[in-house]
Amino acid sequence: MFERILLPLDISEASEIAVPYAEEIAGVLGSEIILHYVRESNNDELERFFLDYLDRLAETIKQNIRRKNGKEIKITTKVAAGKPSQNICELVTKNSIDLIVMTSVSASGLKIGKTLGSVTDHVCHTVPIPVMLLRSQNSRNTDGKKQLINKILIPLDGSMFSKKALPVGEELAAKLNVPILLFEMATMVYPSTNSPSIYGSDYVKVNDRDEQVIDYNYAKANEAEKSRSQAELMAIEQGIREHGISVDYRITSGIDAAREIEQISKEMSVDLIVMATHGRSGLDRWLMGSVAEKVLRYGKVPLLLINVKAT
Repeated sequence: MFERILLPLDISEASEIAVPYAEEIAGVLGSEIILHYVRESNNDELERFFLDYLDRLAETIKQNIRRKNGKEIKITTKVAAGKPSQNICELVTKNSIDLIVMTSVSASGLKIGKTLGSVTDHVCHTVPIPVMLLRSQNSRNTDGKKQLINKILIPLDGSMFSKKALPVGEELAAKLNVPILLFEMATMVYPSTNSPSIYGSDYVKVNDRDEQVIDYNYAKANEAEKSRSQAELMAIEQGIREHGISVDYRITSGIDAAREIEQISKEMSVDLIVMATHGRSGLDRWLMGSVAEKVLRYGKVPLLLINVKAT
């Protein structure tokens, strides 16, 4: 699935948060890892320094994977000059990269709070391949753990686009031997705030004098949405279970899918969210593209974004 993994680094502790996650995935998949540093100057002495840093890190990664998985993987080191965001995108195209694993930090290594660094932001919105994004607080997840990813959450929204995340999530779960949690938020339907509503009926303006009352049972509509979500997730659950993967599902009702995703991740001790981006769904459901954007910017759990334009 991921034959070549790109690991961009900027010689900061923050950027190295991504290293053990790349190790874990490469270890179970036998992937090649490309360690990449972009420098803005053409100083040859600095290039030698950066190459030495990457070579030492490459040897450490090899030893860790050999000790844990007994596998020998290929690690390539690259130092390039130019703008990091542009260079990373060019490297993806020219080297057939399948996955990028990186931390949400700026090019200078400064930790970012709720706003992503410009490099990470540009890469996530530009490259046509999956991007795994780690946060500064994820460094605590690596302490004393035999395995970092022990449960995978796959959010869905009823659209075919959101289901593009399923094959990736399934294969990772199978290789890592971990369970999948499917999640969907059944969108709550409320009376319109643009017109008065009494006992489940909406007043719609017909002309300057008359108003027409449209009866609408919001409770019934909400139950129908939850039933639709449940039927969909039960069918997907059965298909995944047939592949020998442990799977469960959760459904909540609400209006803020990103917040629901983050909450369910915390409650269910999820270690990785795998979700599609740039999806489209009906007007009565949440838009996966915009939800993925919120989870990308404000979430705390490691996130693997699947760009549906490339699938």
